[in-house]
Amino acid sequence: MSKGKFVVIEGIYGSGKLIVDLVEKLRVALVKQGNDVYEIDSPDSGRAQIMGVQELANGWRYGMFKPDFFFELASRARVCSVTREELKQGKLVLCKHFTLSSIVHARLKGHDWFREDLNCLEARARGLQFGGEVIPDLTIFLDVSPETAAQDLGENIDDLFKPSDLVLQRSYYIEELSKMPDNKYKIINAMHQKDEVFSETLSLIQAILK
Repeated sequence: MSKGKFVVIEGIYGSGKLIVDLVEKLRVALVKQGNDVYEIDSPDSGRAQIMGVQELANGWRYGMFKPDFFFELASRARVCSVTREELKQGKLVLCKHFTLSSIVHARLKGHDWFREDLNCLEARARGLQFGGEVIPDLTIFLDVSPETAAQDLGENIDDLFKPSDLVLQRSYYIEELSKMPDNKYKIINAMHQKDEVFSETLSLIQAILK
């Protein structure tokens, strides 16, 4: 079979439910149209924190490490291993969050993605020199307002993020997206009606399947 397509849906913290609902709706619609679709999720360090991973023991024989980032790398490696096989079968893979979310979270926490070689570690997790690097064919950013995202997060934002972090996160996403080729990303105004967001996203995916 010919190689499949890899589509990533991104959004700031607080847009998770919107993304989950949208991807499920997209999968159903695309399957009805005769596409072979596989759905997967790839958590970044921020969502690893929300899951409580930072509370894991963080000592090892060589010193200290951040459990959230190592959990992310392990998860990314597993996601990419599965994704690579699905793509080989010619499937359309829909993924919630990927490398871009990691870059943005690192910036949000004051880290330099390239100077600290986080990009090299993450690239290896995606398969660089280990079976073929997995790279999205299309990244779709659902642009939710930070105010709306903060409301949706509710108490989950406490002790992890401040509302101002969501404003920064959105600006970092926009900035990082602008560094990508125009045909590799799209920004969708997620404040529109859900049906409009769904239709626009579906059209973008259908375009790369032709």
